[in-house]
Amino acid sequence: MTPICQPANASTSPPPPRGISVRTQIVLAACSCAGASAFLFAVDPTRHAVYPQCWLYNATGIYCAGCGATRAIHALLHGHVIDALHDNALLITVLPLLIYVAGSYAITAWQNKVWPEKNVDARKLVRWGIGSLVVMIGFMAVRNLPGAPFDLLRPLP
Repeated sequence: MTPICQPANASTSPPPPRGISVRTQIVLAACSCAGASAFLFAVDPTRHAVYPQCWLYNATGIYCAGCGATRAIHALLHGHVIDALHDNALLITVLPLLIYVAGSYAITAWQNKVWPEKNVDARKLVRWGIGSLVVMIGFMAVRNLPGAPFDLLRPLP
């Protein structure tokens, strides 16, 4: 079998796009978030058992850093900001930052039609990971302390 001759510039041209385009991926992700938000808006986590339960709380009675997050988002979607803060203050305070980071990343990808390349510094990633873990463990510890000011950090019954 003889090899097929290719033009000299064939190796320099970019390969044809494969799979789903970046814009389609962004639209699908946005539709998924909208669908999940609509479901969470419609189905109250305090009245329906379709949502997963916290295994740590069920086993020990200790609230983890994520306890109340589903109820907090449900309350936020209904405009009850104080209830949302009561259910999970950490999530509600960090949520605007998460939305900003994800949104700016998606907007950049939409404009350039390609996902931005991220150069991750391993040391910086470890520092951010350890810092996030310390904040989450600290929030978990404080919300389980007995007493008047700490009761505000526990999810609503």
